[in-house]
Amino acid sequence: MVPKKKPVILTYSQKHELCVYANNNRSLTQKQYIDWVEQKWGVRVDKSTITQILQTKNKRLSTEVTNPEQKRHNSVMYPELKLALKEFVLRYQHQTILSDAILIEKAKLLASELGVPEDTLQFSSSWLQEFKKKNGIRQEKLHGEAASSDQTAIDEALPLLRNKYASYPLERIYNIDETGFFYRLESDRTLATKRISGRKKNKKRLSIALCANADRSHKLDPLIIGKFAKPRCFKNVNINNLPMKYQNNNKAWMIITLFQE
Repeated sequence: MVPKKKPVILTYSQKHELCVYANNNRSLTQKQYIDWVEQKWGVRVDKSTITQILQTKNKRLSTEVTNPEQKRHNSVMYPELKLALKEFVLRYQHQTILSDAILIEKAKLLASELGVPEDTLQFSSSWLQEFKKKNGIRQEKLHGEAASSDQTAIDEALPLLRNKYASYPLERIYNIDETGFFYRLESDRTLATKRISGRKKNKKRLSIALCANADRSHKLDPLIIGKFAKPRCFKNVNINNLPMKYQNNNKAWMIITLFQE
């Protein structure tokens, strides 16, 4: 197997000199720039390197080279910013769900409060991954409430059910399925420095019942079951004109009387 060729990286000074040369010789092709670099410094760069350097030509020409021998830009992590962001994680990891987007926005806010000059830090995904790695922050699954179904009972009931509907045509066999929409339920994963215990979950919900026949020739309008008789979202809206049927009870559950209706 042929070893992968290590990419050639020019120093800040070399990149600046290349930009000056390109600015004075704008009619040259990328290959001619590559040949010039090889003749000038004895290294052969690829086209992508030339493209990336010249894309920032104006910025490089207007900026003084302070570290001529430096090859890569090392982003500065202000110690006070790192400490403040870590303290934020340690404080709130037990109280709320943390995500990459939340940490980036919080870092920007902290940087502004700490007087970090704009454009000094780029709050990119790679910047965040480096911060999380250095501080032992990883995605953790919350451990707490769990739900399960009796699979054994289901396996025993299926053959009996199949025998009952075997003599019916497909258009007369209907299946109704109920699901819950927990619109305030938080994710069960969060960013943390250690294993986090689950919290009491917000189980405010809507129940949704969907029904159709086996050959898909007839589909009933969805049945939505909420807690309130007149939800605020339906203000000035005639519910009867919507492609659904809305019912309510104190727990937003499917109960016998609603099923029979």
